Amino acid sequence: MRIRPLILAALVMSAVSSPVCAQNLRFTFATTNGLQDLSSQAILRWKDELEKRSNGQIKMEFSSGGALGGDQELLQQLATNEVQMHIAGPVVVHRLLKEYQCLEAEYVFKDEQHGFRVWTGALGKEVSDKLKGRYGIEIVGIGARGARHITANKPIREPADLKGVKIRVTNPLRSQVFSAYGALPGPLPVSELYGALRQGVFDAQENPIPTIFGDRLYEVQKTINLTGHVWSYNVITANSKFLASLKPDQRKIFDETLKEAIDRLNQAVASETDDLIARMKKDVGTEAVPASIAAFRDIAMPVVEKFAQANCRAGLLDDIRKAAQ
Repeated sequence: MRIRPLILAALVMSAVSSPVCAQNLRFTFATTNGLQDLSSQAILRWKDELEKRSNGQIKMEFSSGGALGGDQELLQQLATNEVQMHIAGPVVVHRLLKEYQCLEAEYVFKDEQHGFRVWTGALGKEVSDKLKGRYGIEIVGIGARGARHITANKPIREPADLKGVKIRVTNPLRSQVFSAYGALPGPLPVSELYGALRQGVFDAQENPIPTIFGDRLYEVQKTINLTGHVWSYNVITANSKFLASLKPDQRKIFDETLKEAIDRLNQAVASETDDLIARMKKDVGTEAVPASIAAFRDIAMPVVEKFAQANCRAGLLDDIRKAAQ
């Protein structure tokens, strides 16, 4: 049978293009962070750059706002490779490696750069190695998130101002610290937080400025009380099998564009935090209230020390302090 030239050309093109199609990569990146959170904005930029630099061969499906589940569910999906990437505060240590949870304890970092040295240094690698060994998850990036502050419907300047205040917190250590302040702490998924604050189920909550803005929590809380009780970081994790499946040219594009995305995120957190406070004040009259950080620290540190002795890897706080040098 004689094959027509046009059909023959099409078959040749198909044969040539098939290996390229086989190189195509799609993956899911999921987070509970809101779409307006600075971290989500950085990941969306990364999504565009990945596709652009790979000529459309690497495509990301981005799911924000907990659409695929809360952080516990997303970490489970990450371990089973149902989703391939995740970003959040350090929930991986609170949910999966509790012996390292003091990496996000009250006042353990003297400043933001101290925390970066911990998370991007030997301790951060230690955490990533443990995650990989136990769950098939790896830390692929650490980005700025800012300090955690308290929002409420009244000024919180001193620990005594928290007496009897129902506050949503995120982990058992934080619950103990805020109990020592005289507050009434309790847990709640972040996806339910806005409604709980609006309905008065909780009187207060604590989060970094980008999260307060991105999740619109300022709409239902009058004050942002600048306690700065925790320097928090965006921890970007990936499934180990997914990472291993990347071909060398894909991994090169992946690593280069992810680093650029993290750099943009860090710049945004540094430059836009004050702007976000100004926008919240303009929109709804939110007030930023200075707090007595020393008073909060003095109460928190003995609680953190006792908690670490009972629950965290031996010597963890000492290793954190060494990284301050």
